[in-house]
Amino acid sequence: MVSTQGITDTIKSFSDLEKRCNLRQSSDDQFFREWLEDLPELREQEQLGVARIKQRYDYHRIDGLLLEGTVNLIVVSPLLEVAGFLDPPFRIRSPYGIFLELEDPDEPVRGFIDALVVQEQLWILLVESKRTSVPVPAALPQLLAYMLATPQRDKPAFGVATNGDEFVFLKLVTGEAPQYDVSRTFSMFPRRHELGEVLRIMKRLGQVILT
Repeated sequence: MVSTQGITDTIKSFSDLEKRCNLRQSSDDQFFREWLEDLPELREQEQLGVARIKQRYDYHRIDGLLLEGTVNLIVVSPLLEVAGFLDPPFRIRSPYGIFLELEDPDEPVRGFIDALVVQEQLWILLVESKRTSVPVPAALPQLLAYMLATPQRDKPAFGVATNGDEFVFLKLVTGEAPQYDVSRTFSMFPRRHELGEVLRIMKRLGQVILT
């Protein structure tokens, strides 16, 4: 009998995901340059939006750890709005059920992503938010597993994992031998926080997909 399990119950690490999905990290420094090059400058309105998100985050974070729903409410959703992903030509589906079938036919995996931005059926941004007590790297294997279910096999998929405190971007190119790579970690903690850079990268990824 075929069993269906939550994706977090079956994918525990990068090595597990790489083995079961024939996935490997790219060794090419040019593979994922989208988070480094040609980043758009933020308009005044966007800078004000980033400041508001950071202010709310600091206000609620001072009381302790933030649950996943709170992270989505005060950080992720407002960031998607400021980035323009809630307006045409983008369409958002959240939550969106993704069925991922691994190599073992007796163990299909079903999971839900927290936010999915779609442009003409093309996935351009995945957000997997975790409790702030969970380090961001713990979310990356799960996020990559979701990204492997992209229906557009001939185009790259991009994602971002966050626990509210930190952000990490990913790029995945599928095919017979799927490859991925990750950005550095961006933090919300320093006084000179990096949320503005996160927004610039998100906007850049939107440009890449549209062009």
